[in-house]
Amino acid sequence: MLLSKRIAVELNIAGCKLKQYTAAMLKQQNVDLTPEQFLVIDLLWNTGPLSQQEIADQMHKDKNSITKLVDAIERKGLVVRQQNPADRRSNTIVLTELAEGFKDDAKSRGISILDKMLTGIPEDELYSFLDTLKKLCDNMV
Repeated sequence: MLLSKRIAVELNIAGCKLKQYTAAMLKQQNVDLTPEQFLVIDLLWNTGPLSQQEIADQMHKDKNSITKLVDAIERKGLVVRQQNPADRRSNTIVLTELAEGFKDDAKSRGISILDKMLTGIPEDELYSFLDTLKKLCDNMV
């Protein structure tokens, strides 16, 4: 198999496994969020309120996917939509007190999940892998 095809296949498999692994680990740690829902909440913890379009842009997803994610997170009482006074067609997504209340615990659980996934891989290899992933992403612009 061509090297480029092998790399594409392995990246796809790794992406699928990452979602499955993090979903299972979040469930095991009693975090009632999918990996993508967790990423939206974490993004809002890090940046503060954002429009749905800003979330879509930062997560490299289409706005319809973000709408579904925000709907699900809103049903869990973790975010609310606030209409943008400058543009009534736009909503700003704001974390609720419930989401803010479990921020530190959830972040530490998320980090422990990722740390477990990286167990046994030397730090220099991780930095090299990160550099390679960045180059791949830069080539796909």
